[in-house]
Amino acid sequence: MKSGIEFKIVWFDQDVVELRVSASNGRFSGQVNLYLGRGRLSGTADLLKGFPSDSTDSRDVELGTFNPNHAGGGAQMHLYCLDMAGHAAVDVKLRLDTCKTMGEVGSVALRIPVEAAAIDSFAMQVRAMDEEQIGATAHLESGD
Repeated sequence: MKSGIEFKIVWFDQDVVELRVSASNGRFSGQVNLYLGRGRLSGTADLLKGFPSDSTDSRDVELGTFNPNHAGGGAQMHLYCLDMAGHAAVDVKLRLDTCKTMGEVGSVALRIPVEAAAIDSFAMQVRAMDEEQIGATAHLESGD
């Protein structure tokens, strides 16, 4: 996988979408399959749109679950600016459903540098993903 974050539709039914989230910073990588309610991807796209608005902007996205008592894995993304010039990064945490807490086998945490234009492109790709097309993808390219 190229450095960055990828969303991919794996499966769907009338109520939920199974999404594979892959993340890599070139040194570390991981992927997790998780479940989302229908329409959750468009809400994620709305949240990401326009990031960063200024050097203090930050956004948090949580997909799936980090509760070990529920089925499926989880992905967390924390987008923020590294400096006053607006250089941005996303801290990604992935948890397989067999993992009880972060830091155990089946979890990964990594930082990926990103550019504002790439985040806007990713948000548009996520919005355009067809939740009824297995294999539909969106990719956030790393800024390194």
